[in-house]
Amino acid sequence: MQTVQPIKDREKIEAIQKILRAFMLRNELLSVLGINTGLRISDILALKVSDVLTKAGVVDRLDLREKKTKRSESLP
Repeated sequence: MQTVQPIKDREKIEAIQKILRAFMLRNELLSVLGINTGLRISDILALKVSDVLTKAGVVDRLDLREKKTKRSESLP
């Protein structure tokens, strides 16, 4: 199985976010949310506006339970 190493260089992260911003603000926002929360992309993409905003249109808090992925192979 291949592993992915995190990008730790702040300048590289900022460059990636600049590229994402150039295409669509949504992509940059998803990136920032993922970096700052550590959530899996599948959990982030499942979010709805109602999960984040109150009826008054204010960001209150994000109440989310992370979904674990199932692995078909057994761990050593």
